Order: sequence, then structure tokens, then C-alpha cells
Amino acid sequence: MEFKANKALVTEFIEAMRTSNIDQLKRKITADFSWWIIGKPEYLATAGEHDAEYFLAFFKNSNFFPEGTDFKATSMIAEGNSVAAEAEIKAKTAMGTSYENYYHFLFVIENGKIKRMKEYMDTHHAKVIFGI
Repeated sequence: MEFKANKALVTEFIEAMRTSNIDQLKRKITADFSWWIIGKPEYLATAGEHDAEYFLAFFKNSNFFPEGTDFKATSMIAEGNSVAAEAEIKAKTAMGTSYENYYHFLFVIENGKIKRMKEYMDTHHAKVIFGI
């Protein structure tokens, strides 16, 4: 039953990221939440290790997709206190370009909240589209 609850939490969390719902995101993470993004910071500005404050500010100040996104989990698997999720995003950027990327996330759950999120994606595509 815990696996089902963890997968439901991740589904809700991805939806809160899609809508940049800061209140929902805050409620779903631990105080010591960490967000790691694949890549080298000298190549992709957002790559590396980040804390909850950085994560929440990223979504609060995000104006990358003014028309919203089609961002959804396409598959999930849970084991122990971890959930692995594949996701995809399709959106029009603020600059009018098309952004399509595919993600793999690893979430670590602690006491019904997300403690850690590791994000894998096509960093080259993100760099080309956003220049970050």
C-alpha cells in the first residue's frame, strides 16, 4: 500500500510542478529537500545540487511557458521509499519556440513527503532552447 501512496504523491507533485503551484509544492517536500539536476554547472546553469529554497524560487519565478505546459508522468515504478518516474513535457516557450523534453526522475520519500528529487533530461536541448 505504501508504494501506491508514494506513486500518488509523485503524481500530485509532478502536477504541482506543471502548474507552478508553490503552496502544493511546499506541502509535499521535507524541510531538508534537495533537487539535483544532471549536467555540469559550467554548461547548464541549473545543473547540480539545490535546496528547497532554490527549487521553490525556480517555480515561483518561472515564466518559461506563459501558455502552460503539457507535462505528465508516462510511467512509474516504486520500490522501498523510492519512486522512479518517466515524464515528458511539450510547451511553447516565452520566446515562441517549441520545447519538448523527456525526463527521468528519482524521488526519495520520507514520512509521506519528498525528500530528494534527482532529475535526468536532455541537457543539450534545454541549453539550446533557453540558453541557460
